[in-house]
Amino acid sequence: MDGGAEQDPRRSALLPALVAGVLVAAVFAASGFIRGTFPFGSLSRSTNDLGTQYIPFFAHLCDVLHGRAQGDLLFNWQSAFGVGFLADYGVDLGSPLSLLVGLFPRDQIDLAVYVITVLKLSLAAAAMAVLLLKMSPGPRWVAAILGASYGVCGWAIDDGAYVPMWLDGLIALPMFFLVAEWSLRRTNRLLSVLVVAVFWVSNFYTAYMATIAAGLYLIARVLTSDLTWWLRLRGVVRHGIAFVLGIALAGPILLPIFAANDDATPSPSGIFTPSPVDIFLSRLLPLSEGVGRTASLYVGTAALLLALTLPFNKFVPIRTKLVWIVTTAAIALSFRWTPTQEMWHGFDTPNGSQYREAFVLCGVLIVVAWISVAARVPGPLALLGGGALLAVIAVLSDGSPLLTDHAMTVLIASGAVTIAALGTIWVVRRFAAGRRVKWPIAAAFAVVMAVVAVETTWTAVVTDEERAKLLSSSVPPWNQHQTERSEAIQGANAWPQYRADPGTSVTPNDPMLLGGQGAGLYSSLLPYSVNQTLTGLGFGWTGYGRASDDLEHPVTDAIFSIGARMHLEAGGKETITRSQVPPLVTVRRRLGATAASNAFVAQERLLGTQVYEVPEYRGSKSITGGDVKLVGRCTPGTTAFLHQPRVSGAARLTDGEQWHELTASRRPGINTNSEMVRLGTVPASGVVSAEIKFSGSPSGITATGALGCLDEQRLAKAVRMLRLSGATDVEVGGHSISATLPPGTQGYAVIAVPKLPGWKCSAGGGKAQTPRDYGGLVAVQLTGNADRIDCTYTPPGLRRGLALGAVAAAITLGLVLFGRLRRSRR
Repeated sequence: MDGGAEQDPRRSALLPALVAGVLVAAVFAASGFIRGTFPFGSLSRSTNDLGTQYIPFFAHLCDVLHGRAQGDLLFNWQSAFGVGFLADYGVDLGSPLSLLVGLFPRDQIDLAVYVITVLKLSLAAAAMAVLLLKMSPGPRWVAAILGASYGVCGWAIDDGAYVPMWLDGLIALPMFFLVAEWSLRRTNRLLSVLVVAVFWVSNFYTAYMATIAAGLYLIARVLTSDLTWWLRLRGVVRHGIAFVLGIALAGPILLPIFAANDDATPSPSGIFTPSPVDIFLSRLLPLSEGVGRTASLYVGTAALLLALTLPFNKFVPIRTKLVWIVTTAAIALSFRWTPTQEMWHGFDTPNGSQYREAFVLCGVLIVVAWISVAARVPGPLALLGGGALLAVIAVLSDGSPLLTDHAMTVLIASGAVTIAALGTIWVVRRFAAGRRVKWPIAAAFAVVMAVVAVETTWTAVVTDEERAKLLSSSVPPWNQHQTERSEAIQGANAWPQYRADPGTSVTPNDPMLLGGQGAGLYSSLLPYSVNQTLTGLGFGWTGYGRASDDLEHPVTDAIFSIGARMHLEAGGKETITRSQVPPLVTVRRRLGATAASNAFVAQERLLGTQVYEVPEYRGSKSITGGDVKLVGRCTPGTTAFLHQPRVSGAARLTDGEQWHELTASRRPGINTNSEMVRLGTVPASGVVSAEIKFSGSPSGITATGALGCLDEQRLAKAVRMLRLSGATDVEVGGHSISATLPPGTQGYAVIAVPKLPGWKCSAGGGKAQTPRDYGGLVAVQLTGNADRIDCTYTPPGLRRGLALGAVAAAITLGLVLFGRLRRSRR
């Protein structure tokens, strides 16, 4: 129990890994129980992107696995009127653990994500415990304690717990360090490549950070190794080959992600400003919180204390001390210099959390702690030296606004108890030489483990509480209301005869969460062309254009074949409205220009008929409730709409009762865009008087094209004509669509699906070609007597990725067989 070399290192690592994983699960569950968050209470865990993005994506994956989704792993018919899904899968759901969502009932999607999150935290802790014992033999219970400290480090709880895809990087870091160990020992060549491939598929973003860290780890291990320089060089080469082949093996996922990222809606880069030293250091301490603002570096007082004993531990060789002190300091300083901080994020400073790489330093601190304790538990001088450094950090951090109540009390108590327990172990071992004294040592280790459990649980509670205040937006877990909404939209669903739109009232990803098909999609990979198409038609968006909102509008409903739509009334009651719309595939005799001066003209171009009056108007200062009044003239009885995409505030018809929200903002840059709003019926006088009040600075009013008056009768006639000439039958596969057209049809078949790279279409069984772009939609030219079209979507980069992966697999297999052949000849 008190450590030392073991006869079977692999077997010896099993128990510490299990203890570390179980302890982490217990801490995370206990913190949720104390806070009263799901699944232990009524408070939602789904803060920020967890509720609005990741849980809907997990729900869609569950539907794909069970064959309930409209789409497959390559394409998503439900969101943004039809977009690729493979890249989103690779970014958000690539971990093999994500497939566990298929084992849970659909209405337990929040529980599924919670369980997957706990498993990732536990696996990270277990992997770290295994790594430590692989590095060098040492006290197994210390390995378990340090593994647990890593699994619930500040970054894991503060940054990763509500972004579950990042937690794959938390597991990848110790696994990549293991790859470095295998490379130096010239073992597990195939396993090394597979480990790299799995985690680059799971989440390439954090795997990239872990890969850089693994390189630094390897350099440190090479510099402190006793191997000959030739063997060290061979280890470095093996390590590089493992990562090159592993990343190449992940090509079928990575290349589509990179292609999708190139086509995605851009967002402004963040501006990095290093936090003051006192605030930076305070994040090493318990009960500190600063999600997104500072680096979450907390690893527990016990682990930090052990790491700080390294400079004073006489049992650690001086070269090892210097290498690891310099490595740790260099990584910490890299978080504070803009060029290196950008390097950690792929040279693109994020506009959200700016220290997403903090788990790297957490892992290195754990490794340093192990190096100090592995050979022998630090003696009194080392413990006092580490305690003194810890006191210096506490003094420098004093006054940091990120330290919550009782932080210093917990630090002092944990540090004192840990020093006393480790000192007890040192005393027992020193004065009981030659005698087997187990129970005092076991009790001391148990005390340290209890300190870690209590402190990390308390810190997790405080962290979650403070984060919930800072990131106040959250989505409630699946409940009876969600079930009723899902059942309502499924009851109205007749895909692909028409779309049944659930709206975006719960999340921007309601089509995936609740079912149906609509405009809603929140994804960092939302294609820019889709954003431009929808924006041009009057749709709104948030998140710098990465979250498209629904638009309730009769013209866009006709364009996109939305025949059923769900509305939420007061009290959460859902109602379904239905309308006659053209089929998903319509026919145009010719394709005219689709460039438009305003959203009303853009809608008419895609509809193929003029249905609006777009009047000239004059503006003046309002005296009846708004700030500005726009006045124009339209035919009485038509329906007035306002499109002011860059205005933040509200609008109404003069003397109207209801204000309609305009949601544009600039925090920073253009963060949200206002959708087109329905003002009401044009009065008998024909005067359209629209009032606008601003919620911020009065800006964004356009000189022309803000008002449009819709003739409902013209729209109804246009819909009838499109229904008569459109497809008689539409069939949709996972990533394909086919349509049968009336005999003798000529011109172009227009599919109400965004025109994206990857579509190939044929008419009448002819050769598949890239379709035309008609105002952002897919258009297929009908040649001869073609009365059928067939289109298939292939994610850009997939074929090249498959080829790259196949080459990497062949090379890997060849290297493995060659190595076995050489060994067999010896």
